[in-house]
Amino acid sequence: MDGKLVTTCALYTSYESTNPWLLEFRRQFSHLNVQDWQHIANPEQVKYGIVWKPTQAFFERFPNLTTLFNLGAGVDAILSNPAVPKHVEIYRIEDGGMAAQMNQYFSYFLLHYYRDMDRYQQQKQQKQWQVLPFKPASTFRVGILGLGQLGAQLAQHLQSYGFDVAGWSQNKKQLQGVSSYAGAQELEGFLKRTDALCCLLPLTADTQGILNRRNMSQLPKGSIVINAGRGQHLVVDDLLDLLDENHLRGAVIDVFEQEPLPKEHQLWQHPKVMMTPHSSAQSEYTPCVEKIGNTLQAIIDNKNPSGLVDRCRGY
Repeated sequence: MDGKLVTTCALYTSYESTNPWLLEFRRQFSHLNVQDWQHIANPEQVKYGIVWKPTQAFFERFPNLTTLFNLGAGVDAILSNPAVPKHVEIYRIEDGGMAAQMNQYFSYFLLHYYRDMDRYQQQKQQKQWQVLPFKPASTFRVGILGLGQLGAQLAQHLQSYGFDVAGWSQNKKQLQGVSSYAGAQELEGFLKRTDALCCLLPLTADTQGILNRRNMSQLPKGSIVINAGRGQHLVVDDLLDLLDENHLRGAVIDVFEQEPLPKEHQLWQHPKVMMTPHSSAQSEYTPCVEKIGNTLQAIIDNKNPSGLVDRCRGY
């Protein structure tokens, strides 16, 4: 790095103070001049933006941007923002400490259902004492929608419990111990062998509404659905109908089309739905800053770092 100072980077976050991010950038990459977007003296000189859900005002302030670094894995908010110039390259966080958190999140809920904790809670309410039959872990068939960085690591992690793990993605993936399905022609077969469906897909035109009645009804009776992808993946009315018809045993939802979820929404009251407030995995300062700083330095050094978003594919 030779202590060289690079072009100033503008930092924007929509949900919290920029101070923790600024401190971490200064700690790890003192030669990078990362500043809060509102406090930059010469915005026309800024080529790099580090952002989470930037507003139109951000792009109006920095007319000469060439590159954006997204403070998270999902880039749908940026890609759907008409204010983002089409020539600007977008890089996403491929892990940022989120993989371990996502493994914990899905493990918790999958074990909850595998060990019949929902049924034991029902028994408790009825003051009923009954030991349910034990099922070998190998009979619990987990299916992961989306085998990107997070999905692939989840698939590997879940094998440690002895679960029968499969994954589906747009293109065939080779993961040791994981049955791989790909493309629209293999989706039905994937769903029919899945007792617990875990959604970690990116949001694209092809994946929007993929958790609909037609697809979820392909799951075996008594299956569960866990969505930590995006709210737009799930057709909520279809899910609730399948729960009420007892085709689905339960659901866990972490992401919603409207966040925060309105207090009058029917999901709050449904007894078979568990919810979390988009908290399955959060970007951690240290690994995120390390990834962005190294990627930025690679770009400056005319290298080709990973994480570049393909706008046509949507991820």
